[in-house]
Amino acid sequence: MYRLNLFGTFSLIGPDGAPVRLTSRKARALIAFLALGPGKPRSREEIMALLWSDRGEAQARASLRQALTGLRRDLGAEGAGLLRIEEDSVALDPGKVSVEAANGEPFLAGLSIRDPAFEDWLRDTRLSFGEEAAAGPGAKPAAQPERPYVAVLPFANLSGDPEQQYFADGLTEDIIAELSRFPTLWVIGRSSSFAFTELDQGERDAGGRLGVSYLVEGSVRKAGDRVRITAQLVDAKSGAHLWADRYERSLDDIFAVQDEVVASVVANLGLSLDGVKTAEARRRPTNMLNAYDLLLRARSAWWHGNDREAFAFARRAVEADPDFARAHAYLALQNAYQFYSGTQGLSLGEIADNCRFHAEAALALDENDPIVHAYASMAFGFSPLLEKQRGVTHAAIASRLNPHDCEIMLFQAWQLAFAGKPREALEWLERARRLNPLGGYMISACYADTQYMNRDYVAALDSFSGQAEAPPAFAAVFVAALAQLGRLEEARACAQALDGAGSPGFRLGDYALAQIATCLREEDREHWRQGFRLAGLDV
Repeated sequence: MYRLNLFGTFSLIGPDGAPVRLTSRKARALIAFLALGPGKPRSREEIMALLWSDRGEAQARASLRQALTGLRRDLGAEGAGLLRIEEDSVALDPGKVSVEAANGEPFLAGLSIRDPAFEDWLRDTRLSFGEEAAAGPGAKPAAQPERPYVAVLPFANLSGDPEQQYFADGLTEDIIAELSRFPTLWVIGRSSSFAFTELDQGERDAGGRLGVSYLVEGSVRKAGDRVRITAQLVDAKSGAHLWADRYERSLDDIFAVQDEVVASVVANLGLSLDGVKTAEARRRPTNMLNAYDLLLRARSAWWHGNDREAFAFARRAVEADPDFARAHAYLALQNAYQFYSGTQGLSLGEIADNCRFHAEAALALDENDPIVHAYASMAFGFSPLLEKQRGVTHAAIASRLNPHDCEIMLFQAWQLAFAGKPREALEWLERARRLNPLGGYMISACYADTQYMNRDYVAALDSFSGQAEAPPAFAAVFVAALAQLGRLEEARACAQALDGAGSPGFRLGDYALAQIATCLREEDREHWRQGFRLAGLDV
């Protein structure tokens, strides 16, 4: 039996009492990560996201292979059995190693691999043990500064045309997405930030309700091919303005303005701009402003509940610029949503083909954009069974490229739930909830599905508590949950009320079939069938 100590200086002692020397810091970090869940397989994507978060997928995957090869070499023929290495996962064999209990020493004292994701995990783990990292022998423990929480409130539309609100909202969403790429920040998600659509509600009110220290707010005036944007950074507690600027530019410079606003916010918080690679942070997603405008209109239509318009605008954005990766990705996502809304009247096979086509087009155009991977993950999640694993893979890649984006966290959770890993999904949902304290239908819907997959039917029914009536497609899980609890009359009444209550193309039976088809494992598909059949649906 090997003995592993993670408190104080890392050490691994062999069965003969001799220390095993691991030459690589990342090897020690990997063993420590696996040891906190001995026997639990950790996906390669999860490990890559933790130890090589600053590298591209191919490089990170190659680095992991190299690290595992070096680790097996250090362990030798006898110790190599400590690791259970599969094609898509790695685990530590709990039958061959004992992990020493906490001894009052700091967790992994002195170990640093200079990866922002690992440093975040290391700090959080130390806090979970009630510790702080020691700065050195005999030194006073150094307090770990918490990452500031920032909310970007909806930019005001000063164009004099209410129809231009989509442009102001789109700019706000893009600033939220870009700020979330910095590992030194926590950025509140869109659903919660957009609850404050009126600036006169007051900064302190928004800051208090969202639990943030800083607010970003501004305005947009768009006229012809010119745009005037103001932005400011506000201390949420005192109301003091920490920074403000105004930009009067051509619409051609809209992406540069977004980058300047993001850089100014980060710099004025005293944080480093090195958290995001310059080349990635400043890329221009499209040279066709008409395509970008159409994408903003598509996103706005979807957030306002108009699925049909969202689908149409996304398709027009692709037509305007066939080389626009995010437009293809968003159209793939909108095709995936047809499983729920049925607004285009397409068959499940047609939807899956469209999802696959546009997801693959987006990935071919830009494989380094986390949003592209996130949207592709949802599209592949609705593809035929042999492609569903691609959905899980691309969600993990998106999380590695940007582990702090609330929307990406949600997609990661959804993929894990329908891949048969509801407990891991709930962990991601809790992270997403911290960045979306006011909730929203998407988080509640994902909670409901995940708790159903977790066989916690009461929690599934409670997932929408405190919100208005859930949309029919989101509420369909209630039918299966009620049935599984033996409340069959309620389940059948709920099914009858929901059937035909949504968009003209929505039928509960079609939704039930789509929900079943989305599962990666047959046992989960049968679990949904059972719930829907008990409620009287023929699936």
